Amino acid sequence: MSGSLTDAAFWSFVAMVPVVISAWVGLSFKPSKKITAYFLAFSSGMLIALLSYDLVEEAFRISGPYYALMGLFMGLLAYQFSNYLVSGSGIRRRHSSSSGGIGHLTLEQQNERSTALALLIGAALDGIPESMSIGITFLDNPLVSSSVILAVAVANIPEGLASGAGLRRSGMSPLKILIMWSAVVVVCVISSVLAWMLMKEAPDAMKGLITAFAGGGVLAMTFQAIIPEAYEEVKDWIGLLAGVGFAIAFLVSHMYH
Repeated sequence: MSGSLTDAAFWSFVAMVPVVISAWVGLSFKPSKKITAYFLAFSSGMLIALLSYDLVEEAFRISGPYYALMGLFMGLLAYQFSNYLVSGSGIRRRHSSSSGGIGHLTLEQQNERSTALALLIGAALDGIPESMSIGITFLDNPLVSSSVILAVAVANIPEGLASGAGLRRSGMSPLKILIMWSAVVVVCVISSVLAWMLMKEAPDAMKGLITAFAGGGVLAMTFQAIIPEAYEEVKDWIGLLAGVGFAIAFLVSHMYH
């Protein structure tokens, strides 16, 4: 028995919508950098567990090491290239008055927006293939793994919180911030539906490639955006906080598989 197209869309939405809610909380209450950093540190451990046990390991099981590793590095390169495009648009050219329309911002505001947009890019690169993986899962099973839903949903909370607060502090309007994050959720849900519709007859190699691609996006985002921003505020506490996040995701992954 397999899940329906509606199942794929619904559970993808459930996994991704916390990012919009947390972005609203972040921009409304503008929590301090330290509070956000605690959430980010916790999230980094959870994301590492997610990519290890629910993405890359699953890709390896489906398609073997070749396609799993190829997908992983494709995800890494895609995130790297997207960051490069964002930099080229002017976000990191901090001293130019015409750099991407943010030349009027202070150096601190420019740093806020750069980090926040990196989190947004990472969430999209992570969420799209993750949602496709949810759709693929429903091709064979009526219920998707609860550990994947929980880990993706919880990991999205600090991403949205940090990005919402950072973009608001940088001067971006609340409506624009929520529209950006809502667009990510819509695209992810569409990706899950398309995966369910188009990949019924796809070979296991393609399914494994997409799942590992999600892992690559998670890995790059964690080390390029999440951990550096968290360490800046929490310093040596990052190891303990990340360890707690990893342990929770690890236990859920193995208890409900």
